[in-house]
Amino acid sequence: MRPQFSIIFFTTLAGMAQGLLFSLAFLDMPTQMFSPAFLSTFALPVALFLLALGLLASFFHLGHPERAWRAAMMWRTSWLSREVIALPILIALTLVAYLQSRSTEISLWLWLGLMIATIALWVCTAKIYQCIRFIQEWSHPSTLLNFILLGLTSGWMLLSILLSVWEKGDNPAIISAMSGTSFTLLFLALLLKLW
Repeated sequence: MRPQFSIIFFTTLAGMAQGLLFSLAFLDMPTQMFSPAFLSTFALPVALFLLALGLLASFFHLGHPERAWRAAMMWRTSWLSREVIALPILIALTLVAYLQSRSTEISLWLWLGLMIATIALWVCTAKIYQCIRFIQEWSHPSTLLNFILLGLTSGWMLLSILLSVWEKGDNPAIISAMSGTSFTLLFLALLLKLW
């Protein structure tokens, strides 16, 4: 099987952005760990950029990109249609979070909405692949968990890198904990992939 590069780019970029957003929400909701300056000038613009690149890449594997809007019409029966709806919702929520972070702390409800939207997009994307019965590696109960774990891993690693650059080595305990968690997630993702 040789998937198109546009599908690989979309899955990787959108999954990394989802992992970054989920990790930001997971860590910031209970403790407000991240400063509005970090979120508005660094983390959320990176997430928006990755989501926009993923959306752009998704247009390259459409036979007729001018008819892309029709893909959302079959949302009752098609996981692809649901994905087409979930991605713009996630982009819109990320944009709202970015705008809110420029003036104040991001609200708990917005973080919660971002977490739900990232999970919804992971479910939609995984179900598209899981429905392809003739590829046994994808038509497997672990496909959904695999998508979520790989997205969390890449997003958490990206967040670790962004924090390292932002902190400039001023807070080694947090950077060390973030890196340790990244490698733990990577190890779990590898185990699940091998299984």
